[in-house]
Amino acid sequence: MSALDVVVGRQPIFDRARAVMGYELLFRTLNGPTAAEAAGSLGDQMTADVIFNSVTIGVDRLVGDKLLFCNASRGVLTGVVPVMLPPRQTVIEIAESVAAQEEVLSGCRRLRDEGFTLALDHVARVADIGRMAELVGMVKIDLQTAPPEELPALVEHCHTRGIALVAEKVETEEQLAHCAELGFDHFQGYLLARPSQVSGRALDPGRMAQLRLAAHLLDSECPIDELEDIVRRDPAMALQLLQLAGTGAAGGMRRTVQTVREALVLVGWRRLQSWVSLLLIGGKGQASEEELTTALARARTCELVAETVDHRLSATAFTAGMLASFGMLLGVPLPEVLGDLPVDPELKAALIDGQGTIGQLVADVADFQLGRPEDATRSGLADEVLSSTALEALLWAVETTAVFSTV
Repeated sequence: MSALDVVVGRQPIFDRARAVMGYELLFRTLNGPTAAEAAGSLGDQMTADVIFNSVTIGVDRLVGDKLLFCNASRGVLTGVVPVMLPPRQTVIEIAESVAAQEEVLSGCRRLRDEGFTLALDHVARVADIGRMAELVGMVKIDLQTAPPEELPALVEHCHTRGIALVAEKVETEEQLAHCAELGFDHFQGYLLARPSQVSGRALDPGRMAQLRLAAHLLDSECPIDELEDIVRRDPAMALQLLQLAGTGAAGGMRRTVQTVREALVLVGWRRLQSWVSLLLIGGKGQASEEELTTALARARTCELVAETVDHRLSATAFTAGMLASFGMLLGVPLPEVLGDLPVDPELKAALIDGQGTIGQLVADVADFQLGRPEDATRSGLADEVLSSTALEALLWAVETTAVFSTV
């Protein structure tokens, strides 16, 4: 299966003690942004890419327990681009180019009610804040455009309303000292730290799977079994679903999962709808049939074999078989792939060490699938069981791949 290299830029933001309190996430490409992208003409697409790539890389890896600041195009504020980031940890930066129309203000209220903090970006004068004063928790002052004589008034205006102030584009010690003396709360700029890049890898979700899932999610009465069946048939979607579950629920709670179904329940209906919307906006490519078939066949074989051992293990075995393929598909060590996923620690250990019922079962299936039947002896499975289940699983995987390859 083909894999995408993804990258996100980040620049730290410091508090008055010069400790990092958060990171602003920045749009980056592997080859650098085009002139049009640098000018911001693809705002919604660029924002969607930053959010998608951030979830793929993992919020923990990007910012740890610090705040993350995400620049918002108009589409984010009006709900066109979903924000699949943990609300209690996310500050949404409203660009100065976004007009404070009623549709935008309504979207800002919705985001605030969902738990996000709003910040007004690139402010230079008190007049720039306007109607946003009632909605934002932070204001970022652009020191390169704000007249020095305006700064005291900006500080007073914000602090009397309980709004925290961030001095951005701090480039000299004199600027830093002056802003600290005036009462600024946070600081960002080249003097303190330049932006850096964090990269990762993502699998390409199949377009047909995205469209099928989107259609099912339009019906709030759709059984979870049908959603699970769609996700199970696309390793890329399964991986992204687990990554999404790892960002935590709306309140920031994090849980570990053992199956695709548990991840679906944890993410919840509304976030699933937003996730599929983000995938469709991103327009990622499709995986190769051969590698997709291999991953699906391994997962399905694990599920069928588990049925013969203990039917209660079948759902976990399918997910385990899928997870075991991710290292091969992404071209990175399996422990690295599993590191940021909210997978049950015992399941992670089983896959990495090949121990326990599930670990031995997955290892045997992998050996058998790769033409090493003499090594598939850990779980005591009979050769005829492995042979028959592997054939049944392969036929299912080929059929599934053929369906998803039509779009």
